[in-house]
Amino acid sequence: MRKIYRNIITKEDVVKFGSTKKKVLKNKSNIVSDIINILKKDFDFTIKKSSYCLVEHYPSGHDWHVDTGSNDHMKWCELGVSILLTEPTFGGDTYYKDGEEIIKSDRGLYDMIAHTSDELHKVDSHEGYRSVFLMFI
Repeated sequence: MRKIYRNIITKEDVVKFGSTKKKVLKNKSNIVSDIINILKKDFDFTIKKSSYCLVEHYPSGHDWHVDTGSNDHMKWCELGVSILLTEPTFGGDTYYKDGEEIIKSDRGLYDMIAHTSDELHKVDSHEGYRSVFLMFI
């Protein structure tokens, strides 16, 4: 299951996410807490010791994978979350696979994509600066 939430944050909220270092979700900021409460309306999940969030700048993208880890590195993960923090003008599109069908995510700046960890997806490589807030719950 996946869902897009439009304009989930504002430009002012972006600075509240802070650094690119991993942060455990039990020590979450108000903005992260608000996002978790929104997600609870649509998804069933439990925040675990391993759950974390971070801001990512990763120009090479991510090949097809599921968030439980294509190499079983995050078996605990139930939900993946991504919020685009910069304009998506240099590539870096997100795609999902439904059987043989490939679906490009229709999301823009400050939109959030949430998906269960079994959703097969990828992020294209990009040029320029692309910043994304990620949560793995």
